[in-house]
Amino acid sequence: MVLGTREHRQWKIRTAHGSNIVELGAIITIMTVIVLFCINAAVVLMAGNINDRACRDAARAAAQASTSTSAQQQAQAALKTYTSSNSFVGNPTFSSSDFVYEDFAGNPPPDTSPFVSVTTTLTAKIPAPAFWGMTFGSSGNIDMKQTYSFPIVKTQLYLN
Repeated sequence: MVLGTREHRQWKIRTAHGSNIVELGAIITIMTVIVLFCINAAVVLMAGNINDRACRDAARAAAQASTSTSAQQQAQAALKTYTSSNSFVGNPTFSSSDFVYEDFAGNPPPDTSPFVSVTTTLTAKIPAPAFWGMTFGSSGNIDMKQTYSFPIVKTQLYLN
């Protein structure tokens, strides 16, 4: 092929088009991975934020109660405001096994105040669960757990 001939110019044009397609394919692949990672991160951040706010509000509501039973009921009622129809983020649930209501029977030790501790859990479904062989939990789910403690506001007063 002689430089400057018609065939040489056509060959250069075909080669340039082929390399553009290869570059475009590589960029699309990299951008797809980045976008899927960002979507996963957004779901995890959103679920963590919802669980954090729900646990804090449940603990605050439980701290307003004067008995352990009513504190648990108040915490569960506060969690009902966080029900969602989101297919990726579940509803926060109250963990009664981790619930602590310590009022010290109205006689707390020195430098200690009565408190309530509430734990909530939330399950988030990851939209694109696998990256290079990594998986998130069972079947692409992440379980989040949050605990908050608040001082009990209304305590019973026991007079001797």
